[in-house]
Amino acid sequence: MRDLTLVGLSEDLGYAVLRDAEGARFRVPADERLRAFLRNDRARLGQLEIDMDSALRPRDIQARIRRGESPESVADVAKVPVEKVMTYAGPVLAEREHMCARARASTTRRRSSAGSAIALGELVDAGLRADGADPDAAVWDSWRREDGRWTITVRVGDEAADYVFDPPGRYAVPDNDAARRLVGDVEPPADTSDMAIATAVAAPSDPLVAPTAGAPDADLDEPGVTSLKQARARRAMAQDQLMLDAETGMPGRPVADRDGLDADAEPTVDLEETAEQVRAASGGDAAESRSRKRRDRRRVPSWDEIMFGRADT
Repeated sequence: MRDLTLVGLSEDLGYAVLRDAEGARFRVPADERLRAFLRNDRARLGQLEIDMDSALRPRDIQARIRRGESPESVADVAKVPVEKVMTYAGPVLAEREHMCARARASTTRRRSSAGSAIALGELVDAGLRADGADPDAAVWDSWRREDGRWTITVRVGDEAADYVFDPPGRYAVPDNDAARRLVGDVEPPADTSDMAIATAVAAPSDPLVAPTAGAPDADLDEPGVTSLKQARARRAMAQDQLMLDAETGMPGRPVADRDGLDADAEPTVDLEETAEQVRAASGGDAAESRSRKRRDRRRVPSWDEIMFGRADT
């Protein structure tokens, strides 16, 4: 290996010019890699080396690892050794492991259970024991979804149970049948017995509404009534007429006309006839009252009678 001495930059500043002991000149591209070398920036040098040798950028490598790919598969796509991929995959793999631990401690939302919240790890371990499997043999893994949540996978043998974990909400939801079976999220079978069917048929689909206290009576349903105020006015007038009949001895509606009515039905009163009777009774009472007042009041003599005396005296 020959020693080279730096002469300077080329005229276009695109190359570094070097010279050996015999005077032969060499040039090296003055690119970012050379500048990082001169600054002794080893991290930048390593990244530039991967950029030049790999088909994927470091950011792309981490994104693939975060979406659940293995370092080996990413190394095959990038066409670089696995050791170079692990330089950037290590922090992301630690993040995936951390999400599994958080999901195990989170609550589990189940459709068929309304009891107290139970941690996902406890339910999964209990389900594995019920199946005769060792919870310590289960492999937990996670990967980030497009919506920002994480899929938690519990694998025992060839079967994988998937759960959707929401980090802000700190809860997990079963995402496939294997996951629901492990945590006991199984809907009860429908009751198809004869008694259940008979009960469903007998149950009224549209139950009757019980009348409430103070509800309007049948007067509101008559054609001529348009408001509660009018109905009350009609009832008050009918009651006044009945009281007037009782006081004055005026005959009401014949009993024979009321025989066909229900016992609970209210008597029907002709409003025009009632009004005439009320006016007639009121007029008669007023005339009798005025006549009585005139008889009781003492007569005052006029001026002529005082001066000339009364004619009949």
